[in-house]
Amino acid sequence: MQAEPSDPGIWRFAHHLPMVDTGARVTLGEGNTPLLAAAGPTLSSLPLASLRFKTEQQNPTGSFKDRIAAVAASLIRQNGLGGAVGTSSGNGGAAMAAYGARCGFPVVLFTLSGIVDGKLSQILAHGATTYTVESFEKNPVEGVAPTIARLAKEHGWFPFLTGARYAPEAMRGAETIAFELADQCPEASAVYVPVGGGGLLGSIWRGYRRLETAAPRMVGVQPRGCPTLRRGLAGELGPLEGPVTTTISGLQVSVLFDYGAVDAVTDSGGAGIEVDDQASWQAQALLAREEGIFVEPAGATALAGLLADVEAKELGRTENVIVVLTGAGHKDPVAVTRLSAGNEPHKIRADEVSTAFAEHREKA
Repeated sequence: MQAEPSDPGIWRFAHHLPMVDTGARVTLGEGNTPLLAAAGPTLSSLPLASLRFKTEQQNPTGSFKDRIAAVAASLIRQNGLGGAVGTSSGNGGAAMAAYGARCGFPVVLFTLSGIVDGKLSQILAHGATTYTVESFEKNPVEGVAPTIARLAKEHGWFPFLTGARYAPEAMRGAETIAFELADQCPEASAVYVPVGGGGLLGSIWRGYRRLETAAPRMVGVQPRGCPTLRRGLAGELGPLEGPVTTTISGLQVSVLFDYGAVDAVTDSGGAGIEVDDQASWQAQALLAREEGIFVEPAGATALAGLLADVEAKELGRTENVIVVLTGAGHKDPVAVTRLSAGNEPHKIRADEVSTAFAEHREKA
């Protein structure tokens, strides 16, 4: 059944999504996120035709993974499954926990031992049962993920593993980003996407291909301390042999959960870029201070990649570029503390308000 344009959120693209009866569709208002033009002095003056931000942090639980969770929850309801079981570094778990609460089915999550407190608190607040797996970072594919996929199949639960290798139907929810971008910016020549497990990059590309229209180049941006995309482009799709050294929460995934990330780059004539953690922090600060956009470091990593390409003169003045921002800033309290360092509040008495304002004006 094809959705009408008036249908909510991602379900206006129901004809491109897994078949779900209208009464089984679940929504918390995900999708339809704004595409904002760069307005600050630094980014609006870059030598590009245009630069826009797809603000996925404005989804209900603060990340693009709400789109995936909405489809997963709808399939659970449609097929009468027992609940959702999955892995998470934070955002996906928060999304699935929220949609499970919305529908009243159980959610069981196995999280990274280094999950940031803000994301874990969000998961727990929605009532999901959570287990922290101490060795998860070392070998997720050969251990936790396949086990969860097997258990879900055996017991009639949904495997919430955000990559097309494990949950191809649910991942189609993230394809709706491409559908929206095709409407919002049909002239886009390049889309910069952060890469953890690769599901977002692969899904956006599959979405463009599903539209059977001209598509932009896809550029995957990844922390230098987790180079799975580079290895994938070289034909090495197994887990990293060494440790993951990046501190960027959400992008500490030692294997590609979605081989479509490699296809996205090669088929679109795109590229893979690696940036230092410091570059992601700087991009986060730039978005917060000059654009008024508050994202976590993972959410700013794609911008760090764009800035690296501009500096390397990989982009020309005719380029219309979209940067996908993925997760809200409040999710990573440690990053927030670092971001606000040096801008502590000044303590004054009530009778000092006028003096304080006058002093500020003089300094300005």
